[in-house]
Amino acid sequence: MPNKITVVIADDHPVVREGLATVLGLEEDVEVVARASNGVEAVSQVDRFKPRVALMDLQMPEMDGVEAIRLIQDAHPDTGVIILTTYDTADYIFRGIEAGAEPTC
Repeated sequence: MPNKITVVIADDHPVVREGLATVLGLEEDVEVVARASNGVEAVSQVDRFKPRVALMDLQMPEMDGVEAIRLIQDAHPDTGVIILTTYDTADYIFRGIEAGAEPTC
């Protein structure tokens, strides 16, 4: 399928990264092009692959997801960012949205 939705997954937990990649890999119209274990890797992978979507954890080592979202949106405004987090602290989630992640329900 030529118009696949390309995705970069960024999460510091290997089980989460691989689990998401496996589930998304079952979809015919989705292609996971890269995985990242921290914000620095996430920015680098988005720069390299220019995916349509970045799935971004907010709390990661080396660079948190909020800063990574900011850098990704500055360099690649057409890349959609979806926040992945187990934290329900509204302030942290709002910081991610302010950085450029799309608020969706």
